[in-house]
Amino acid sequence: MPREWLKDKLPTHEQLHEHLGMDFSEESEPSRALLWLREKLADPMLWHLNRRSVAGAVALGLFIGWLPVPMQMLIAALLATVLRVHVPVSVVLVWFSNPITFPALLYAAWYVGSILLGTNMIESPLSMNVSELLRAAANAWPVILFGSVFCATLFGVIGFFATNALWRFVALRRWRNRMERSAIEADF
Repeated sequence: MPREWLKDKLPTHEQLHEHLGMDFSEESEPSRALLWLREKLADPMLWHLNRRSVAGAVALGLFIGWLPVPMQMLIAALLATVLRVHVPVSVVLVWFSNPITFPALLYAAWYVGSILLGTNMIESPLSMNVSELLRAAANAWPVILFGSVFCATLFGVIGFFATNALWRFVALRRWRNRMERSAIEADF
């Protein structure tokens, strides 16, 4: 099962606490940020696989992945600690936005943003003039940002509800199978 496989690969709460509880020498005190991070990452809710934390992490990872910002994994991890959702799932889901998929995501955000804002699409091909390209990019950024935020919100909400529905479906199926097995065993 994916849950058991993932549990085997993730560090336990105790291992994480040991790793983050580094033995600092007396002359160098840990910074406040490091102490805050150590306390936050030691929270077992950030590493526990349950419906609430995984669904929230899916929504967060999909949301951050759509935004055209640098250091998406770091942002996802920090927001996951603040929102108390599963950190590894939120970081992994950001990976759908990568150098290979980024142009398609940027175009989709621009397309959706231009439709929602009612702006004109580019009617003639751009010239190879650098100043013309920079002017077109400067004019497109508000549309791209609006489309990115819209797509991020839409996919985050869809991911949240789809994860909840899938989790519930799998839980009900397991419960039914368990009930059928116990009924068969009771007949013997």
